Amino acid sequence: MVPSVEEISRTVATTVAPAAAEADRLARFPRAAVAALSRKGVLAMTASRRLGGGGHGLAEAARVVEVVARSCASTATVLRSHFAAVAVLEAHADQSVRADLAAGRHLSTLALSDAAPGSRLLAPDGVASAHGGVVDLAGRKAGVIAAGEADSYVWSTRPARGRGAATLWFVPGHAPGLFVPASGGGLGLRASAATTVCADPVQLPENTILGRDGDGAEVVLDLALPWFLGLGAVVALGLAEAAIERVAAGGTGAARTELARMRLRASTVRVLAADAFATYSWDPAHALAKFFHLWLSAGEAVTAITEAALRLSSAYPGDAVLERCFRDARAHCALEPTVDTVVDLAARVDGAAVPELHSAL
Repeated sequence: MVPSVEEISRTVATTVAPAAAEADRLARFPRAAVAALSRKGVLAMTASRRLGGGGHGLAEAARVVEVVARSCASTATVLRSHFAAVAVLEAHADQSVRADLAAGRHLSTLALSDAAPGSRLLAPDGVASAHGGVVDLAGRKAGVIAAGEADSYVWSTRPARGRGAATLWFVPGHAPGLFVPASGGGLGLRASAATTVCADPVQLPENTILGRDGDGAEVVLDLALPWFLGLGAVVALGLAEAAIERVAAGGTGAARTELARMRLRASTVRVLAADAFATYSWDPAHALAKFFHLWLSAGEAVTAITEAALRLSSAYPGDAVLERCFRDARAHCALEPTVDTVVDLAARVDGAAVPELHSAL
């Protein structure tokens, strides 16, 4: 059973929100919040209905992520990466993994961005060496959300044998040879456990491949990226709405005009999100450019809104929630894929159909 937004709101109010400030201050993964949401069926809501999951799509997941983001952007970011990983796993993982996802007892995440300077999202530097039904994965992934906490990673490397830019693998969180720093140092959103993860090497059965060898870039473009960008936009919306709510609660007449501007910015992002989600539901092959536009607009809006909110808060200084929204908005936009990465991908899409983009990458 998938909970209603009202049920999620109650869980957020009773569990997620009270723990958010301390988790942020200590840069501590929000285990209690994720566990509470898992018990409500959130982790399983986009998994196969045939296997017991909710069978819901991106728009439904987005509503939940935004509700959570209004109180704790770190927890929402964990859900964002989980749902994007599930989109890949539902299409390409074996049934036992999908059954765990549908039961709501499996947290997954993406490990797609290489740590090396100048690396490209769709053309990883990490290697996969196949021999006798086994594959050795070696490489370093930066900004991995829920690092050391997730039950699995969707991991990208160069192809093991085939041609193409990338191959994706299902990597269990307990795999020998997988190393996560004891302290992530508060990278990105401080409680999201985002840090660099190293495979040195990780040895896996070759059948843990997700899709075909060499087709990883296409899988990322078709499945992971729309979910990650779309849900990233609603995390930004949640932060923006939280900031707007704090300013509105101040009730000062001087803030009225600026507050109207903030609300208009947020509404613009909401319209773009609705359009992108609707297009993805009925014509996913032509939705990618809309997700690029949505993510860029959301990033610009949330930084402008939280900056304006913090400026207006001079009337009531020391508002910890506003200060956290301001910082989280910037940390959120610094996660891969960054604005520069998205602009580069969008430039490749411009004037070309998405299938042509695949071959260009």
